[in-house]
Amino acid sequence: MAIKEWIGLHGEKGFSVYVNLRSRPMPHVRFQKRVMGLKTMTEAIRTEKALVKELTMKVAQGEGHGFTWRMVVDKWAAFVDSPYFMDRRYNPATVKDYVSMMSTWTKDWLDKPAAEISRGNGREVLDRVLVMGRSKAFQKRLKNTINMIFNWGIESKIIRGVTHSPVFGLKIVLKEDKKPEILKLEELRLLLREARQRNHSWYPIWVMALLTGMRNGELYALKWSDVDLEKKQITVQTSYNKRTREFKSTKAGYWRTVPISSELSSELTKIKLQNDFVLPRLKDWDQGQQARILKDFCKMIGLAPIKFHTLRACFATQLISDGVEPIKVMKVCGWMDLKTMARYVRLAGVEEKGVTDRLKILPKEIEAFGEVVRLSDFKN
Repeated sequence: MAIKEWIGLHGEKGFSVYVNLRSRPMPHVRFQKRVMGLKTMTEAIRTEKALVKELTMKVAQGEGHGFTWRMVVDKWAAFVDSPYFMDRRYNPATVKDYVSMMSTWTKDWLDKPAAEISRGNGREVLDRVLVMGRSKAFQKRLKNTINMIFNWGIESKIIRGVTHSPVFGLKIVLKEDKKPEILKLEELRLLLREARQRNHSWYPIWVMALLTGMRNGELYALKWSDVDLEKKQITVQTSYNKRTREFKSTKAGYWRTVPISSELSSELTKIKLQNDFVLPRLKDWDQGQQARILKDFCKMIGLAPIKFHTLRACFATQLISDGVEPIKVMKVCGWMDLKTMARYVRLAGVEEKGVTDRLKILPKEIEAFGEVVRLSDFKN
């Protein structure tokens, strides 16, 4: 706030008043106003008081709308990262992912008071996910994240006047359920054969992925101290997070063991012992290029361009197809969610295998002679 005196070209005097008020709890709520041409100091003081009163009411009204969505997201991130947050479900990388997700998918909300974000706005965001070709799982994850942060804002009383998030109760729109791309046994053999013959630097990594079912970060973090060739087992207890550049526990949060097959034992003896880590430290791998490298190589040798994570799916489906009990595959792969396991059982097709063998529909004479019967052979 300021009152300034000025002198004109002809010696006449005057005053101007400038008032600038900002909310302390909500810095984005700010109002300012300037009045010029006042003739006396008394008039200037009276005007200043009137402006302070006027702008104070506007600030109060602004505060009544609550924090912007950007501020809610930032405050939530700061809260879960503070020592006062007792629930340690989120590591820094996860919090960073959630904040990034909000910045990308709720960009239009960021500078809007959170209390003014409607269900219509929520529907637009979820629909945009489908337009951009993202999966049902991602749509669900986005919805859950918005709900989580918005509900925290309501409970913390920084979002006022509403009781639910803008996506609460909105149905997830299902996309066509397409069968995931997966390589058959002969295709997997072709992949490894070509990689070995070309002396591809990624060959030992792909072999380990296909013979252990380990995740990318787990493979990167695997050390020789985790490998027991005598007991023929690998202890999977560490994973590497490329984003934070740190070694941490596995995704499931607990260690597990993977049996070493005769094929894997043979391959491990061929790997040169260069340091504590089992697999080579490739620059492309360190930069997170594992998916691109595999896709490019698959295209080059005439295979479907699969993702790196698909190697893990190939491991699981091959075991299930060979008759290994799904619960054992689940333990080896480190899955805690039965829905995830059911997906791989479905991919392997073991639940349907043999189901139609009991069908006895064809007439006996046709079955006996193996005749080919066409619908066109039958006339009304």
